Amino acid sequence: MKKLILSLAFSLSIFNLFAQKNGSITGILVDSANHKSTLNYSTVSVYKVGDSVLSTYRLSDDKGLFKINNLQIGVNYRLIVTAWQYGTYRKEVSVTAEKPAVDLGTIYLSTKSNDLNEVVITGERPPVIVRKDTIEFNAESFKTLPSAVVEDLLKKLPGVQIAADGSIQVNGKNVSKILVDGKEFFGGDQQIATKNLPANIIDKIQVVDDKQAKRRDPDMLASEIPQVINLKLKKAIKKGAFGKLYAGGGIKNLYQAGGIMSFFRDTTQVSILAYANNINQPGFNPNDVQRIGGFSRSGVNSMMMSSGGYFEFNGINFGGSYSGIQTSSGGGFNFNTLTKRGIKINTQYFFGKSDNLLERLTNTNQTLGTDRQITNADENTSSMALKHNIGAKLDWQIDSLTQLTIEPAVVLNSNNSISTSFTYNTNASGQLINTLQNLNDRNASTNKYQLIADLSKDFKKAGRAFNIGFDVSTTPNPSLNYNRSNSVLFLTPSTSEIDQLRNNQIDNFRSYLYANYTEPISKKLNFKADINGNIINNENALNTFFRNPSNQLYDILVPSLSQSVKQAGFKTNANLSLRYKITKDLFIQPGLVYNYISLNNRFSNGADINQQYNFAWPTFQLKYKIFSLTYSARFTEPNVSYLQPVADNTNAFYIRNGNPNLVPARMQSLSINMYKYDPKSLINYNLYGYGNFTKNGIINRINIKDGVQTVNPINASGIFSFNGGANISKDFKKDKTNLKLGVGFWANFNHSPVIVNNINSDANVFYVGPNGSARLNLNDVVEINQSYSINLNRSRYEDSFYRNLSYNTQQSSTELIVRYPKKLVFETNYALSVNTQQLDGYNNNIKLWNAALTYLFMKNDRLQLKLSVNDILQSNVKRAIEITGNSVVDSQSNNLGRYGMLTVTYNIQNFGQKVGGRQTFFSF
Repeated sequence: MKKLILSLAFSLSIFNLFAQKNGSITGILVDSANHKSTLNYSTVSVYKVGDSVLSTYRLSDDKGLFKINNLQIGVNYRLIVTAWQYGTYRKEVSVTAEKPAVDLGTIYLSTKSNDLNEVVITGERPPVIVRKDTIEFNAESFKTLPSAVVEDLLKKLPGVQIAADGSIQVNGKNVSKILVDGKEFFGGDQQIATKNLPANIIDKIQVVDDKQAKRRDPDMLASEIPQVINLKLKKAIKKGAFGKLYAGGGIKNLYQAGGIMSFFRDTTQVSILAYANNINQPGFNPNDVQRIGGFSRSGVNSMMMSSGGYFEFNGINFGGSYSGIQTSSGGGFNFNTLTKRGIKINTQYFFGKSDNLLERLTNTNQTLGTDRQITNADENTSSMALKHNIGAKLDWQIDSLTQLTIEPAVVLNSNNSISTSFTYNTNASGQLINTLQNLNDRNASTNKYQLIADLSKDFKKAGRAFNIGFDVSTTPNPSLNYNRSNSVLFLTPSTSEIDQLRNNQIDNFRSYLYANYTEPISKKLNFKADINGNIINNENALNTFFRNPSNQLYDILVPSLSQSVKQAGFKTNANLSLRYKITKDLFIQPGLVYNYISLNNRFSNGADINQQYNFAWPTFQLKYKIFSLTYSARFTEPNVSYLQPVADNTNAFYIRNGNPNLVPARMQSLSINMYKYDPKSLINYNLYGYGNFTKNGIINRINIKDGVQTVNPINASGIFSFNGGANISKDFKKDKTNLKLGVGFWANFNHSPVIVNNINSDANVFYVGPNGSARLNLNDVVEINQSYSINLNRSRYEDSFYRNLSYNTQQSSTELIVRYPKKLVFETNYALSVNTQQLDGYNNNIKLWNAALTYLFMKNDRLQLKLSVNDILQSNVKRAIEITGNSVVDSQSNNLGRYGMLTVTYNIQNFGQKVGGRQTFFSF
């Protein structure tokens, strides 16, 4: 209760801080020529008279109205209004106790004339200028600490949101890349530029639509178009080097070390990096890899991240593990340049190696009428992965209307793992059904060779555009799996042993071709044609061998467990539509899509199955102001691994069969999206939803006997799912104090048939997760971040044979950062996860507490000494729970646990401040 009272008192004090009544200035901006057209998104800057430091500013709304709150009483202010293509308006305004709310009424702005004698007062540069298609921020209007980097500057800009993983949004739209002086900077990666470039070298920040993304997907709605940030450097900054070197050690022989450096001069940029550690951490954060490592400019074709710190770009693992204990290392380089003919050339090479030890407990609770089958598994896996990535990108702006992009890539990945497990099944009364001891020794490769090309052509006639391209890839993936197991059945007493080698060669070839064309018929009507096709050629060759007792070699072929299947064919999708502008804010785009798929599945036993399907279906898009709706349909062919008519018996208690008679699934999709950022009230809110309706989708028909499950994939209809959510947040700003509050929720619903022992039922599984967050920043000296969420998980079944399932998970995270005294930074975070699933040996209250103390040395705090302690309470494990079919699957895995680490980091930010200077670590 005492803690609750203190928390409420603190919240009320913060609320009162922002609720105090102060002065305000309001007005309406109007075009002086016709006295009717209001000027939206114009910048209203406020300075104290006699002071060149910006006090605050606002943007006018879509009706030209602006209101500036929280002004001090008894102060004279200088008001400066700037709007694109209009002259500057200046006025001194006094905010007094007698008249705290000043209403300037209607302010008329005249269009700007080209006056060669015009004088520009640099001290009054507006903080924000909104042009037709560009938002431009004046960096000097947003004060940062001397050691601040670009990320610190971006956090102060209105409408800019930076997530914990470093991804950036501007007014709700994702940022696809970052440019420096109009050139892609190390792949346009958001992390390299934002976390390494000093804020004090930036003159302007410009935000524009990603026109290349729009050309590649002409149907992309305005609310979905990614944004590009262009950092305009001060004139003196033209060459330099930046990066960091670090090394650390701790108890239990733990270590970490690495370096990442970037060198640039005008249009040429080079980056190198290397790292090694055994503390389950990536060598660098994603921002470092993209920003300094140059992966954004070279192209990030695939990305995967997890909350545990693990991430991959283009299939390359940069270290880090969500669970288990890992030792990892890696290195590589990235080269980017711009030729005199305007061709951007990027090349990269990177390798990564990781060794991981995973200990995992899994409990699967499956309802079967009045009985249950409870499966407990104890697994230990030791694995080693080695990946190489070779990539390049050529981006040629042939002329002002034509652009060609070519991207080759090679990814080589080998993975070797040895896994031992002990599994046992019991029924509802606790009676032992069976036991299994299993060993899997697997050596596999997942390689990929890819070539992407794209040609975009705009025409002089506004709105006419053409785009054509292809994506061709081949992925040879051989796998050798040595499998030994011993199982015992108790209800029907028997024992069995397996000692086999599964040699599986998977070769997939896919060629994706696409073209689209847009033709304006009138000012309100556009015709659009979008055609794409896939050429498919896949093969899955499986040969299984038993060990020969006479020579101990795996040379006895098992015909019943050996089979090859070749899948060849093509599918096409043609979409014709008309985009009609009903009003200024309302667009509709009805259309018709024609889908055709032709497949030939040929098996080594002589079977030959041909499949041809086609359908025509309406499509529809609607956009009204901030709301958009999209409806479409498509075919999806079954993966070739589902077609192979042999059993996968590597887990003797979970045998998976194939089905050569599977047919392609037809899926209809519906999405809605709504986003709004109000610059006047500093409120963000969004609503989104996605639905899929599937005919002939693939589900598993399961048969259980003596605890052994046999799974057969079949086609089924009546499958649909929906996920969506809503979020709202508001910023409160007063002087040097910022408070951001947010609430939201997400929901997921899945409806699918469940078939166990020939008992059919529809399963409805849904998840609901409300959440809230608060972030308080007191002049960058103290930061407090708090978040809380609860996930409600439920399943409901039509047949009483399946018992309804439910569990709840609550998660809370608290972070405190104190930068005081000047050279000392204290940070700590505490995360709590509470689950209602009560299982013996499983941690239901996971408490993770980390803390660190950093001391800053040298000019601009280049040298940092950090003492950190991970998992202070020694209670951190990884736990995951989900409902699948008629089961709750609960797993818990090991983690590194408590340790201390002392790390020294040297940040290199050596930027030449003189034109023509050579103060760099590298010369081109």
